[in-house]
Amino acid sequence: RAGLSSSYAEKGWVADDIHSESASRTLDYAYDDYAAYVLASALGKPSNVTTFLYERSMKAPFTLFNSDTGFMEARNEDGSWAGEDAGWTEGDKWAYSFDVVHDVPGLIAKRGGNESFVKSLDEHFDGGHNDHTNEPSHHIPYLYALAGAAYKTQLRVREIAKANYNNTPNGLSGNEDCGQMSAWYIFSAMGFYPVNPVSGEYVVGSPFFDKIKLTLPPSSTSSTSKTLTISALGAPTKPFIKSLTINGRVIDQPIIRHEDIAGGGEIVFEMSEKVERWGNGDMFLVEDDSVLFEDVEDGWVHVKTQDAEGKPVTRNSGVEHMEL
Repeated sequence: RAGLSSSYAEKGWVADDIHSESASRTLDYAYDDYAAYVLASALGKPSNVTTFLYERSMKAPFTLFNSDTGFMEARNEDGSWAGEDAGWTEGDKWAYSFDVVHDVPGLIAKRGGNESFVKSLDEHFDGGHNDHTNEPSHHIPYLYALAGAAYKTQLRVREIAKANYNNTPNGLSGNEDCGQMSAWYIFSAMGFYPVNPVSGEYVVGSPFFDKIKLTLPPSSTSSTSKTLTISALGAPTKPFIKSLTINGRVIDQPIIRHEDIAGGGEIVFEMSEKVERWGNGDMFLVEDDSVLFEDVEDGWVHVKTQDAEGKPVTRNSGVEHMEL
């Protein structure tokens, strides 16, 4: 783990003029610190251990944030910036600038708040910077939902699935890498994804099928298998979520807790052909030239917006509707 016990321990970043892949390592080490903190806390380790791991995990990622550019950037031993293309592994500044999955609120704040953050996500996708063939980008479409724009997650997830998965010899767009390419699709098809795996939470996306049933293996407290049923009537042609319940309990935020589904039960999505208020902040629904609602026609998602005078305008979103 190059640089972990030297520059990272001393300064908070892996030095690019000493170690390769420095920026990616810095962000990875920060998440490792957070995962170790969660485990240490669960094991009842002393506070000097847990506090050290937590504080370093929260501080280290932002030592790379260049406020002049709004992107993460590698740093040299003396603290100088190493250049926007230096220090990355299987990605670039676009992918890794969204790679603080254990502190998304902190990342949103660094990039100017929810509205600015969502615009930066739009720039990432619309500018062709998202590379689903490698893992550093896999969580990015789900970040919209954590910034109050759940409908954009719902659209982007389906767009990515359509473009990167099919039943041909080249059906996976990237290297399977221990199953991650397939795991992304399976989680996304169910309607949720572990953006921060050690948190015990999943971020809601958009389920692909009318119904999925999972048989969960016996646990340490039960010798019998459990069934988790995910119902989303109309999902193949209705990408948007109107409501969500888990075992009859209303969920009004785009978060599913692992503890609520680990023992089986029923997740029920109410799907819609148009953008609903569920998971979406007012700023993304009512501002000028914003999406009022969206519907599916002729296999494409069409967006209905307002022009400068408040008159309705329909435009093609460029997102192909996925038939499953």
